[in-house]
Amino acid sequence: MKHIYIILGLFFSISVFAQEKASINDFNFESVTNPAFVLLDETPTQLHTPENLKSLSVYLANGFSNTNIAVEINPYWYIDFDEKRTYKKYRGFKERDGEEYIDPLIGLKTDWSFSLAYLEKEFEGFTGEKRVAGIGARTTIFKFYNKSRTKEVSKAITKTGVESELSTEFELYYVLETDNPKPGSGTCKSYAESIELQVQFQDVAKLFIEDEENTSLLQRLNIENITPEKLVEYYLAERCPKVESFVNNPKNIKPNIRIDGAIGYSVLFKEAEINASTANRFGSWLTADAAVRFNSSSYLHIYAIGKFVDDGFNIDEEGVYFNESFWDYGGKLELELNKFKLGYEYLKRSGDGDRFRSVGNISYQINEDITVTGGFGKDFPVDNNLVTILGINWGFDLGEKAFE
Repeated sequence: MKHIYIILGLFFSISVFAQEKASINDFNFESVTNPAFVLLDETPTQLHTPENLKSLSVYLANGFSNTNIAVEINPYWYIDFDEKRTYKKYRGFKERDGEEYIDPLIGLKTDWSFSLAYLEKEFEGFTGEKRVAGIGARTTIFKFYNKSRTKEVSKAITKTGVESELSTEFELYYVLETDNPKPGSGTCKSYAESIELQVQFQDVAKLFIEDEENTSLLQRLNIENITPEKLVEYYLAERCPKVESFVNNPKNIKPNIRIDGAIGYSVLFKEAEINASTANRFGSWLTADAAVRFNSSSYLHIYAIGKFVDDGFNIDEEGVYFNESFWDYGGKLELELNKFKLGYEYLKRSGDGDRFRSVGNISYQINEDITVTGGFGKDFPVDNNLVTILGINWGFDLGEKAFE
């Protein structure tokens, strides 16, 4: 008998958890995110990322009293590893024999994160909601960039400033006049629709053109009759591509080989008290990605994965808890063509009736905030079930991204 499940999800950053038996994340295992939530069968749609330890302490205190915690932190930003941090250090750039290379183990220092979850939810086979808590960690264990991609990353993060004399002088004038930083990705994305930004830039451009100190520059460039609108257009046309190249370089220039690892542990409180006896669930993941590049925005990803789960969140008809353990192993092929992704994955499960997952998935990024995702196939079927998932990931731009 075939069971067909169609789930249409609209995921907003307003709610803390989205609860489904099958989710879009089930069809994207190339990177394990938030292992504390994975083990609780949860898909967090809003993670608290505290700016400092005080903020973290306050959030955890409130979360425990409300039985609602969804937090992830990257210790790199809390621990002073370097006396002076730079983006090149963060990316792992080093020199050997006069040539730059990226430290393949830099992820162990910069990319690992710690996640914590605490909530009440219903589990299949249990009566009523149970309090559960989870803790997890993930990191990039190894990532290798060949010489060509290393040079591209270096260029993207060092050639960030405008180079023409006109843009250089106008940028300095703008920063001094407005006391604003150099325009970043938020400004570049919003300028066309923001009347306020247009007025601000064009007012500064008008002052720049009328300033006698700039007269000789404009005459020398033979543009003394340039309008404020044209000056701003000229400047942003030079500035914004460099901003985009800097901001998007981790996404556009992928490592040739990347290995990620994650580990998670969760507890289920058998009674409604936090000091009650518990059942436990443990999981670990290892994922490898070989990225074959066709051009600047097209890749063929060849993934391999291994996963182990020891699941104690099971109860029989007599109310006795028991453990089940299994291994998942398999791979995935994914073709990435700019905003379009098409993939197929296969996972074999041992130790649980030799079940398997065979799923095709497709996604298209409409814009930076909206991605349509779909999946179709068999997801570890018990009764030859068929699973179809259609979802829309909807995010919100929360402001200017830092760029210097």
